[in-house]
Amino acid sequence: MPSYTDPFTGQTISPSQVGYVEISMAQDTVLEWPINGNGNAVAYQEPAANIIQVNAIYANLTLFTPIALQVSNGQSILIQNIGSNTFTVKDPYGVTIVSIPSGIAEYIFLTDNTTFGGIWSTVTFGAGTSSANAATLAGDGLVAQGTTLNQSYPESAINSSTFLTAANRAEFWVWSSGVGTITLSAASAVGNGWFVNIRNGGSGVLTITPIGTDTIDGVANKQLQLTESMVIVSNGVNGYFTFAYGRSSVFQYTQLSKVVTGGTTTLSAVEYANVVQQYSGVLTSDQTIILPSTVQVYYLNNTTSGPFSLTFETASGFGSNVILAQNTTLTVVCDGTNVFNAGSAAASSITSVSVNPGSVGAPTVNFASNTSTGLYNPSSGVIGFSSTGVNSMLLSNTSFYVAAGIVGGTF
Repeated sequence: MPSYTDPFTGQTISPSQVGYVEISMAQDTVLEWPINGNGNAVAYQEPAANIIQVNAIYANLTLFTPIALQVSNGQSILIQNIGSNTFTVKDPYGVTIVSIPSGIAEYIFLTDNTTFGGIWSTVTFGAGTSSANAATLAGDGLVAQGTTLNQSYPESAINSSTFLTAANRAEFWVWSSGVGTITLSAASAVGNGWFVNIRNGGSGVLTITPIGTDTIDGVANKQLQLTESMVIVSNGVNGYFTFAYGRSSVFQYTQLSKVVTGGTTTLSAVEYANVVQQYSGVLTSDQTIILPSTVQVYYLNNTTSGPFSLTFETASGFGSNVILAQNTTLTVVCDGTNVFNAGSAAASSITSVSVNPGSVGAPTVNFASNTSTGLYNPSSGVIGFSSTGVNSMLLSNTSFYVAAGIVGGTF
């Protein structure tokens, strides 16, 4: 490759350098080595100083390096962008060497001078101002304001069911339609700490549903009533948790739909927060639901099937309970210990009561301590007497049947 050396000393001869120049660039500009002089009728030119500060007046401007054949390898220039617009440094052929954003300084040096354009390498010297660093560092949930990073929750209005992904981190979604669903990506896909803000500004219930087997607050989905909002955070493994849940002062009720099959079930905090509760499923044994030991009103609906009872009580173990017949809806009150039927009162009288027919295993009129003993209606016009789930007597207007016969006494 060509070199430029002193014939007496053998040392590299460098062109006479200008130490510093500031360029206010309003058009594409060509640098020239100072040894060649300044000014050129072909294009706007500036001397290639050791240090150049550039203010690009307009966007998308180019600063061209000098001809590489005229200097030795290692010739260097430090170029700093002191303006607000990014500009590009290119070789004389128009090949991009580096783009320099606002506030950044690039040290460029020649590594191959065998061609007109040469081959240049660069080293980034970093930002001359903190505002450039702030703009570069601002990611999801952050925005550069002057020289600092600040929190940012960009708002997006949606009116149709939407699937959220990792790209939606830190966004603020406002629902603006009727009933709808927002589906969340797998927590493992978005990672631990991913979060999104959601508000129901629409006219119907908005359901938040994780994908697959993931849960939200330990359950399959979460509902937002009108005007309600919350922040949803991924655990990065199998689900999401929420905080800052803003409850509506108008639409305070949410519904629990739970399938039961028998035994004793203690409601979780997420489950008993629902004032309206519907129970379904085929009972294979008596089912007891344990409500929290706190003061609350519940609206309960029993759509289960099977010849067994559905009972509601608290964990105290000694308070009163309520047995809810199948295909019945009841309002109950809990005082923290006892569960009461809100429709019963000692000061009032009832002229008639209509109840479900019941069955021999779950008679409609029974006893709290023995729910399989009592009265039921096996068929039209017949009253059945059940004893521990077994038919004992049938009484109609034409007959009286005693299954086990009459033992002792007179008849």
